[in-house]
Amino acid sequence: MTVQTIGESRYALAFPGAGSQLPGMAYRLVRDHPVAREVLARADEATGLSLTRLCTDGTPAELRPPELSHPAVVATGLACAAALRAHLGARWAPPALVGGHSLGHFAALVEAGVLGFADALRLVSERARLMGEQARVRPALMTSVSGLPPDIVTGWCADCPPDLGQAVIACYNGPRHLVVSGDANAVRWVADRAADTPDVRVTEVATGVASHSPLMAPVQKQLRPMLATVRLAPPSGPVLLNSDGRPTADVDALRADLLCQLEVPVRWHTALRAVVRSGIRLLLDTGPGQVMAKTARRHPELTPLALNAMEPLKAVLPLG
Repeated sequence: MTVQTIGESRYALAFPGAGSQLPGMAYRLVRDHPVAREVLARADEATGLSLTRLCTDGTPAELRPPELSHPAVVATGLACAAALRAHLGARWAPPALVGGHSLGHFAALVEAGVLGFADALRLVSERARLMGEQARVRPALMTSVSGLPPDIVTGWCADCPPDLGQAVIACYNGPRHLVVSGDANAVRWVADRAADTPDVRVTEVATGVASHSPLMAPVQKQLRPMLATVRLAPPSGPVLLNSDGRPTADVDALRADLLCQLEVPVRWHTALRAVVRSGIRLLLDTGPGQVMAKTARRHPELTPLALNAMEPLKAVLPLG
């Protein structure tokens, strides 16, 4: 894949969500691309946090709390998108579709021109602060389960002993790739049953919160005034909704999606099917890492490319 190929292709741009943070996740971007440094400096200013240092030199422990990791992930994704534009130069064309998984939806809205940069970072920071407070009151967990259909996992969630709390499916990332969210003990109960099943992989997601579950109702309620009044502009192109996976350019639908996002599951598998149906065959993952690229590989029609994984951008997309 070369810059020339990208310039001639319709592509989707995908931003990952919470749990994708990695030590040094923006190090190469900052080293190689002045525009990425500028994006992170703007994020520092918008949040009052040292995100540039955190995204280039933060430790795993520093990147764990949502109050720090969430704005760091969004800032890194936007820095990568800016670096992509600079790298492509005159051959850059806007993505045909933009999407973000959970937290990444805020980055997608900025990239599509719906949300202002500073507004998005402030919203993400307040959202993360409230989520962290809720998790301290009610310990939470998110766990990825790969290898089981939704009906089995939903059944276990329903059968969980009430004294352990609630567990629900929070993300539908593939037909047999789910994320369970809720009270920590309830999620562990479901995860134990999944782990005892042959050919099933269970992995804790490094969030410490219960995104996309009923536990987020108090957080969503407190965020509602901000989400209801923040300025949203018409997008430059269709944006994939988290709540039902469909692409839309309707501002009211985008606001409604934000207003319910924390309490409803992410339909990412549906969103990727929408990408395929639109005729797009190239998906660019802004990172950190390659979570979005790996998820897209379940769709053989798509060619996913991780822009911010282990190699510099110029190695992933050579000039040619």
